[in-house]
Order: sequence, then C-alpha cells, then structure tokens
Amino acid sequence: MIRKNTLFYKIAGILTILFLLLAFLITKTSVRLSEDYHNEITQGLNKDVSKYIVQEVQGLYDGDSIVESKMGDLMHHVMATNPATEVYLLDMNGQILKHVAMNKEVKAEKVDLTPILAFISKDGNLYVKGDDPKDIGGKKIFSAAPYIFNEKTVGYIYTIVGGNDYDTLMSEHKGSYIRKIRVQSMLYVLIAAFFVALLAVYLLTRNFNKITAAFRLFQKGEHDARVRGIKHGEMALLASTYNEMADTIQSNIRDLQSVDNLRKELIANISHDLRTPIASIRGFVETLMIKENELNEEKKKWYMEIIIKNVDKLKKLVDDLFELSKLEAKPMPLQQEAIQMAEIIQDIADKYRIIAKKKGVSLNTVYSKDLPLVYADIALIDRALQNIIDNAITHCNNGDVVTLELTLEDNGVKITISDTGSGIAEQELPHIFERYRTGNFLNENKDGSGLGLAIVKRIMDLHNINIGVQSVLNKGTVFFFSLPINQRYKMV
Repeated sequence: MIRKNTLFYKIAGILTILFLLLAFLITKTSVRLSEDYHNEITQGLNKDVSKYIVQEVQGLYDGDSIVESKMGDLMHHVMATNPATEVYLLDMNGQILKHVAMNKEVKAEKVDLTPILAFISKDGNLYVKGDDPKDIGGKKIFSAAPYIFNEKTVGYIYTIVGGNDYDTLMSEHKGSYIRKIRVQSMLYVLIAAFFVALLAVYLLTRNFNKITAAFRLFQKGEHDARVRGIKHGEMALLASTYNEMADTIQSNIRDLQSVDNLRKELIANISHDLRTPIASIRGFVETLMIKENELNEEKKKWYMEIIIKNVDKLKKLVDDLFELSKLEAKPMPLQQEAIQMAEIIQDIADKYRIIAKKKGVSLNTVYSKDLPLVYADIALIDRALQNIIDNAITHCNNGDVVTLELTLEDNGVKITISDTGSGIAEQELPHIFERYRTGNFLNENKDGSGLGLAIVKRIMDLHNINIGVQSVLNKGTVFFFSLPINQRYKMV
C-alpha cells in the first residue's frame, strides 16, 4: 500500500532534515573554530622561533653558498628546541635551499613568500597560514624571520610550527574530540529542535483543529459552520477556501431544496391538470360506449368534439411541459443570427388573424420598414411572441384590439404586444411568469397549459434580456422587451 504524503510526514521529514543539517553544521563549525583557535594561539606562542634560530645559527648562508658545517648546528638547535618543528632556509625568491624536517619527504621546491612577508611586516602579530613543503597545496601555521648576512637580507628562515609529529598526534585525538563535540552539539540541537517543534506543532494544530472542527460540524448538517479567527499564513488560505466552499455548497443546497419544492409543486399541478382532461375523455368515451344505441348522430358528434378538444388540451400541456424542461436544461445553446423583426411580426400576425377574427378581436401591426436587423435565436423569439399573442387573444373579448408594435431604440429594437382585454390584477402581476401560478389570470384561460409565460421568461433569460409587463384590470395588458441590433447592420 502506498503511503500518502500527509502533513505529519512532511513536518517530520522537515524537522529530521533540519536536525541533521544543524548537527552537521554545528559540529563542522565547532571543529574548525577550535582548530583555528588552537592554531592562532600556537602561532602566537611560536612567532619568534625563527628569530631565535637566526640568532643562534650565524654564518649558515651568505647569499651565494651554504656552509655545510653549520647545518649540524641548525639540526642540533631544532632537535633541542622541538623535534616536531620543521625549518627551511629560503632564498630571496622563496626557493628551498636547505631544510631540517623529520620523517616525511619534502615535496615542494619553493614556497610562496606573500604570507611570509606579511607575517614579517607585522612582526609576527598576524594569524596567517603558509605553504606546507611536505604537502603540495596544504597550509600550515609558521614562524618566519629574515636571514641577514653582513647587514643585508640574503634569505628567510621559514619554520613550520608543529610538523609531521604534530599532525599525527592531532589525528589520533581528533576523532575523540569530534565525537565529544558532536554528542554535545547534537544534544543542544535536539533540545532546541524539540522546543521549536513543539511550538510549530502547537501553532499548526491550533488552527488546523479549528478547520477540522468546522468540517465535522458541516458534516453533521450544521451548514452554517465557518472557520473564524485565522487571518494569516497558509492556514488562513485553507480556512478561506473552506468558507468559500461551504458558502457555495450551502447555496447549492438551498437551490436544490427550492428546485425540489418546485418539482413537488409541479408534479402536484401536472397531476391535477392531466387528471381533468383524462377524466373528461374517459367519461365521454364511457358514455358513448354505454349509450351508443340511445344517442343520435348529432349527440355523438358533440361528444366526439369534446373528446378531441380535451385531447388537444392534453397534447398542448404535454408539449409545453416538454419544451419548458428542454429550455431549463443547462446548457441550452442558442442558434443566434441576424433577423428582420418586421417580417417575423407580420408572419405571426397573419397566422393569428383567423383565430382573433373568430373572437371578434382585431390584430394590428405597427412598424417601420427600415428597421435594422437584430441578433437573436429566431425560433425561440418566434415561440415567445406566439405565446404572448396567444395569451393576449385568449384574454380579449369581442371588440378588443391586440397590437404588435416595433420601435427603434438606441441599441436595439423594442417589441411591444398590447391588448385591451381583461387585464391582470395587481397582486397577480409579479407571479405571471411562474410555472403553475394561481389566480383569475390563469383560471380564465381554460384551454391553456399555464406554462406559456414561463416558457417566454426562460427564452428571455437565455437571451440575457429582460421582459416587462404593465397591466390594468379590465383595461388591458402590455408586454415589451428589446433585442440588440446586429452590429454588422447597425444604423449610423
């Protein structure tokens, strides 16, 4: 099983790496500083060694040749002083002329005079390392002094303070010394890391527990649970993300509850509306079957017309329900194009004139022929206009007038559908676009499904435009909305 990269493992890993790194750095730094301290003290104590050698061994070098008999005096003096000391006689260019160095072979032929001259210029009061002739590239503390013959500097005495034997002794004790430093350092680091870890875990878990508590409350159904009091750092970002997520979920829950309530209401209303025509159809069919031989042809025809009328009403209800469901499905793509509203209005008016004439209602159109093209889904706008006009004719009586009007606005064409019919009561006006509204406005429309204006509202929402309505009871109603002008054909 793959172990997940949890917050615990991250913190533990970071603390472990930090602990090891600090322990290594402290140990390394402690050893280096200790060595530097020891070397600086040693160099300071032995800074005049080369001067003593120059005073004791006179006549060794005259600038051209070396007196070999004097080399014995030099070796005797070095062995008597400190066997671990290495002494080198250098010419004015740093070339090694003679040396007294025990055990290891001298590998270098020349040493750099720069640190030597700096040491001499400061009279030995300078911590500096010079070349190690026995180790090419190595550095050692030293003592140096000019070798003078006949009051003239002819070379230099270069003394390595602590040579091979000193290194061997240091190596033997270095391991034990480092182990002691490491144990002490790691102990200090462990104590420090422990308190730092406690503080870090406390700060993290304090805020983390607040977030966890909010999650648990939300899980138990307390959807108002939010994280409070965390304002800085990554935990604040996590808390803010949770709060935004909780707000979104709570909003979605409210929307779902609202949809569920609408669904229940819709099912109840649909059941009622479907039951009425079905019951009517069943009743008249049963009557025809039972009294088939008793009814004359005229009566049978009348019964059949009622059945057909109820079937048409049932079909319209089902069709409107299907269309509304399709419009409310997300996403609903629009097939928008440039359209001429004057042609659409005229076609719809011609279609409904026959229906209006049967009720004694006049259907008029008012528009200018030079109106610009608008941009919309022609099929959906046509359906919305038909629903509004059908609704207007339904609520008109003999002698009433329905008018379709187009007018030009700054950024669009305004479509107005007005009638002189029964109008809508003021208390019902805010609810006319709802599915299955109640009131006289619906009840007077016996042949309608009650979904026509809900379909209109959904079509307008898909086009992102508003539809307005004004009405006075027993005087008439006006519906109006505007469609944007197609930019390609926009009038100058």
